Amino acid sequence: MASRQRSAEAGSETPAQSTDKQSDSQAPEPRDTFTYGAETDFNSRYVWRGLLLDGPVEQPSAWISAFGFTFTAWSNVSLTNGYGGAGLNAGGLTLAYEREWEKLRIEAALEAYMGRQAPDIESRNTMESSLSLSYPAGPFRIFTTHAFDVLAYRGSYFGEAGLEYEKQVMKSAEFTISVRSGWASSKFNDAYIGVNKSAFNFVGAEGSLTFYWGSRMYFRPHIEFSSITDRRLRGQLAPADIVTFGLAFGLRK
Repeated sequence: MASRQRSAEAGSETPAQSTDKQSDSQAPEPRDTFTYGAETDFNSRYVWRGLLLDGPVEQPSAWISAFGFTFTAWSNVSLTNGYGGAGLNAGGLTLAYEREWEKLRIEAALEAYMGRQAPDIESRNTMESSLSLSYPAGPFRIFTTHAFDVLAYRGSYFGEAGLEYEKQVMKSAEFTISVRSGWASSKFNDAYIGVNKSAFNFVGAEGSLTFYWGSRMYFRPHIEFSSITDRRLRGQLAPADIVTFGLAFGLRK
């Protein structure tokens, strides 16, 4: 089911969370500082964990942060009639807590999904708990995320791991690229794909270039590729190899 908007953390952050963080070369915000922001992301396709859920979509989100907590509200709005009708709306709420121990970044999150995520997914509402870990390794950052459904598909599990690289290419521009892979329990694959087996689901890569206007506004063109790797899962999915691109606009305080 932003990606769902959780695609975007190391591993699976919301767009709000991925744009809220700055590169390691910039001074971090004090943990007790109150910050907020909003973003609108236009995507050529709605892809979640390697699964194509919709065609062109608009994905608005907004968030507030303080004392290590971030509360995010997001939605997906279909822009075509091909996947259930223009204006098909799904959304969710996320509450996350992040802290750093030595160099290890830890985030625990609870995310509620509401509304129909795709025409062929039965449940409209569910909830996941997740744990994300990341650690710097030279110029890269290693990350992993583990998500467990606690409502509609209780016991369903999805995990991701990968590498991320960030570089300040100009004073007001930042380049980010990541590669990742994902695996799932049999219950997850049965619920979302119709194949009752655990599997190594997909591999993917994503690149973006974020341009900042002053200290608050930004825009970010991005492109992503994902490929379903398991043979049985590929047989159930069309397409199994997906390229998406998009453009996000946002502001943060």
